Amino acid sequence: MISRSEIAIDACDGDQYLMILMAAQRTREISQGATSNIPVIDGEKPGSTAVREIEAGAYTVEDYKY
Repeated sequence: MISRSEIAIDACDGDQYLMILMAAQRTREISQGATSNIPVIDGEKPGSTAVREIEAGAYTVEDYKY
């Protein structure tokens, strides 16, 4: 069974370091009031939402600002 993080890493061209940087930035954006690009699960933390966005392709490498 493939884990959520493996799916997110695949969405980041297989670069786990890039996925962590992207998830960290997106987590900060969501924590500071940015609207999520996917439905938020009740009680879900911003970090989990960020990873789910990456998995779903709702937050891509092109969206990430180095």
